[in-house]
Amino acid sequence: MDRTGKKTSDMRHVSFRMPAEVHRDYVDVAQSRGVDLSAVLNWVLTEMQPVLLLRRAEHGAAMLRAVGVNMPQGTGAGSNPQETLARVEQVICQLQDVASKLAMQMGIAQRRTAA
Repeated sequence: MDRTGKKTSDMRHVSFRMPAEVHRDYVDVAQSRGVDLSAVLNWVLTEMQPVLLLRRAEHGAAMLRAVGVNMPQGTGAGSNPQETLARVEQVICQLQDVASKLAMQMGIAQRRTAA
């Protein structure tokens, strides 16, 4: 928890509501660690970020598999080659998006563990 709570130029403000009992729990944790609530929430969010990104990637992969199920099976391009090509290009774009986000996240995670 050493890096949370420090303001940098690339910080963003977030505001949200939470149940009172959950708020009390987080405030208690913050007080026991000698930090403010914001630092604890930043810590929790930072710890969960890789898990959430992995879940998003898994969901993206499942969606791509679902798209693949609808692709024409066999050696040909189906009855409409242009439509098939458009679908393939869309799937490739989605794969590239997922891959670039994962690569970026892996770089961020590696920098965190190195620090």
